[in-house]
Amino acid sequence: MSPFHPEWTEKLANWRSSGLSIAAWCREHHEGYHRFRYWRQRLEGPVPATSGRFVEIKLDPSPLTLECNGVSIHLSPGFDSELLTEILALLKRV
Repeated sequence: MSPFHPEWTEKLANWRSSGLSIAAWCREHHEGYHRFRYWRQRLEGPVPATSGRFVEIKLDPSPLTLECNGVSIHLSPGFDSELLTEILALLKRV
């Protein structure tokens, strides 16, 4: 067993309790992102992929802002739902 296991087990526990994203934790602790991901997978196994899902919402007449991964979409009452569908499809490909 590698001598790095206890160190990385502790780092993973520290990251989980921090509430930070992996990237933010790595920046704050001067740790390489890819190295962190390597050790996380090595010690915890592959992380299962999660898929997003859409939920139906009922809009009142006020504006709505959708935000995800740094992208904001502002919707006014009467927005074009077909255009929104096209924009979401485009963002999914990026």
